[in-house]
Amino acid sequence: MKRYLILAAVALLMVIVGIAIYLYNSIDELVESAIEKEGSRVLGTRVSVGSVDISLKTGRGTIHDISVSNPDGFSSDKLFKLDEVTVDIDVKSLNRDPIVVDEISIAAPEVRAEMNEQAQTNVMAVKNAVDKYQSASAPQARKQDGGFEKRIMIKKFVFQEGTVDLDAVAMDVQATDLELPPLHLSNVGGAHGDTPDGIAKTVSRAFLNTVRGVVEDRIKQRATDAAKQKLTEEAGKVIDKVFNKKAANDSSR
Repeated sequence: MKRYLILAAVALLMVIVGIAIYLYNSIDELVESAIEKEGSRVLGTRVSVGSVDISLKTGRGTIHDISVSNPDGFSSDKLFKLDEVTVDIDVKSLNRDPIVVDEISIAAPEVRAEMNEQAQTNVMAVKNAVDKYQSASAPQARKQDGGFEKRIMIKKFVFQEGTVDLDAVAMDVQATDLELPPLHLSNVGGAHGDTPDGIAKTVSRAFLNTVRGVVEDRIKQRATDAAKQKLTEEAGKVIDKVFNKKAANDSSR
């Protein structure tokens, strides 16, 4: 009997070690899959990740080459891309709920904002997809490994040094590069955390709202400048008519 207990204990130990090795070796793949799956579902367009490199010992890591495809009706260019994301995870929280991420930092994100012939922008198309997803009935908590899905809380989320490549020919706005103001989010998910798709909704909506504001301001500025120019041209025509009429009257005397 004692021998069987020893064998059972050894078998259990081997299982635990096997699980630990699996988690250690596959954490990068799990993070990559989560970003692509949840991101694509929330944004309504394809999200891809180049590679993930996270250390479970320190909780620090990098995510490389994230890109978001343009929605249907726009060019084949990427809507959004970035070279590198740095993450800092509280490793002590990995076996708790929520998992705590101390900071996610994104430097120099690049956005390709387009307006098609129907005066629709790709940024608004994706934002509408996010809003539609958020307004849908909240799905029941999905079970994972026999329990409820893990929740996440992000203490600090930062976008900075971003640029927007705006192409709105339909509004007589030629391609131009615009600066994207920094975006700082704190305690994303709240004290109790949120599901991965909830985190994706919160972050993507905040970022898309910032991009939309920059794009709309530029288009409005161009429309105002065009209106002023047209008004100046019309005023010039009136002045020309007045002076031409006056010159004609003077010559007839």
